[in-house]
Amino acid sequence: MQLSLQKLPAKWIGVSGLIMLVLGSGVGFYGFPALIRSQIASNLALKKGSDIRTLWSKIPDGIDFKIYMFNITNPMDVQVGKKPIVTEIGPYFYEEYKEKLDLKDHNEDDTVSFNPRDYFIFKREKSGGLTGDEVITIPHAAILAMALAVEREKPAALKLINKAIPHIFGHPTSIFLTAPVKNILFEGIPLYCNVTDFSAKAICSEIRKKDKDFLKLGDDIFGFSFFGTKNNSAGGRFRVKRGIENIKDLGQVVEFEGQKQLSVYDGDECNKFRGTDSTIFSPFLTTSDKIEAFAPDLCRSIGAEYKESIVYKGIHSFKYSADFGDMSSDPELKCFCTTPDTCMKKGVHDLTRCSGAPIIASLPHFYDAALEYQTGVIGLNPSKEKHEILMVFEPMTATPLVGYKRLQFNIAIHPIDKIDLMKEIPTVLLPILWVQEGMELKQEYLDKVGSIFKIIGAVDVLKWILMVAGGGLGAAGALIGYRKKSNEMDVEVSPSVPRKPTGISPLDVQTPPRY
Repeated sequence: MQLSLQKLPAKWIGVSGLIMLVLGSGVGFYGFPALIRSQIASNLALKKGSDIRTLWSKIPDGIDFKIYMFNITNPMDVQVGKKPIVTEIGPYFYEEYKEKLDLKDHNEDDTVSFNPRDYFIFKREKSGGLTGDEVITIPHAAILAMALAVEREKPAALKLINKAIPHIFGHPTSIFLTAPVKNILFEGIPLYCNVTDFSAKAICSEIRKKDKDFLKLGDDIFGFSFFGTKNNSAGGRFRVKRGIENIKDLGQVVEFEGQKQLSVYDGDECNKFRGTDSTIFSPFLTTSDKIEAFAPDLCRSIGAEYKESIVYKGIHSFKYSADFGDMSSDPELKCFCTTPDTCMKKGVHDLTRCSGAPIIASLPHFYDAALEYQTGVIGLNPSKEKHEILMVFEPMTATPLVGYKRLQFNIAIHPIDKIDLMKEIPTVLLPILWVQEGMELKQEYLDKVGSIFKIIGAVDVLKWILMVAGGGLGAAGALIGYRKKSNEMDVEVSPSVPRKPTGISPLDVQTPPRY
């Protein structure tokens, strides 16, 4: 038996429509989104024993870590002041694994402290035939850093350094180092402190004070490398927010090495911790939000700006990109300058105060940096696609879908008359190597993120169905009520006007009930 709307009471139809309209809008616009946000916040907070805490503590999958070396092809020309020529060699492909050690919860301020540890595994099969045995020529960072640091801090000791260099570094004939890549990166270049020369002994006493920065290759023989001391070693201690009390604080760095801010720079703004440790971010991103992370190796926080909304493998996403800005012209970055008169130009970050050595960070191939850095060396080819820092996030959960952190390390050199090897070298920013730490979320994790939005999409459709149906029923109820009232008025008989008989008794006409 079919039920016709016209046979139902108009008031009942209207009320039903109103209920559906309120239900659709209330649940769709307020109730369900609030429930979803609450569940996301609960699941992402770093509660002890939670799934996200386990993943955050030890990332199960390796991150792609690629290293590209710059081989100096004309070292003896550079030694007498000519422009350097470089060729890029790489990538040397490593899998990087991250974990957090000695976790301790602090309930009083909703934080957890830990020491990060990274370790690297070389993947020869992904390195395009490279083995690490390739012999290349790069700036000898140890010699240059030592000489330039002494010139800056104790220029009277330059003659001592000049005399010690042959003994400690094996009688070099230039400021360049020629060695296998694997030694440069991880296994170490020897610094000989088992010597009898007085000047060398004096320098080696300082090296021994910083032995944690060097590998131990033998009795009083230290090893200098770029990543050797970082491999499988615990880093500085972080203290970050768990996000249990306020999910927007999730991962925010509140202390590093027991300090609430750095003491590296002159200005408080540059010493502040901004953002997370880069392994987790707070959810519910908007296009006005920055993605910020503190990088201990750079002694600063880096902020990525929203660029555009994209669809990545079916998931609505936000794309972000980061750069180093221009400390020479941006008032907010001036405090990163070594001195007010020695600011680097656009696109680089001076690590002198951070590392004690004149190491300069930039994007690869000086992408988005001052033209003089790009043209100071022959052989560079900056490319947005290959060299920018890029991140793609799903905004509701702040899940990183794609991330490519790219950094180049350079050394700023200039002539020093009191150092024999440096008397005629040019003033130039010399690239040494660049790295890409990258990931693309695996399909199994993409499916989990996507499943959330299938539910949200279904509820969104249901919301509009209820609202349209409710509105339709309300309109139908009003229309039926109007028609019935019109019919009622047509059959009412006025007592003052005689009507012509129609053959139908007024008693036969049923007037619809009024509500």
